[in-house]
Amino acid sequence: MEQIVVLPRGQFTPLSSITIQGLISAAVNLILIVAAILFVFNLLTGGIKIILSGGAKDKADDARRHIVNALIGIFIVFAVYAAMNFISQFYGVDLLTFEIPTL
Repeated sequence: MEQIVVLPRGQFTPLSSITIQGLISAAVNLILIVAAILFVFNLLTGGIKIILSGGAKDKADDARRHIVNALIGIFIVFAVYAAMNFISQFYGVDLLTFEIPTL
């Protein structure tokens, strides 16, 4: 009797090859992606609030504050990403793949 193999094909890896470094790397990348998606959502929400403010000064100011906060947030995310690349280039510790060199 022939045995049927039901293993996934493609880019799936076996569970035995999952490492802590891989999980941390995936978490960092996931956080960066979620932050970018939240930025776009907040920017669109602020734009819609400005459109719907109808000329009311307090609502328009609230919407502008919403957009400014979204821009500050994405600036912080990109600054952290740049700092991680800086650490990787100058100290050899790659925080995106979480590889620490050994002596």
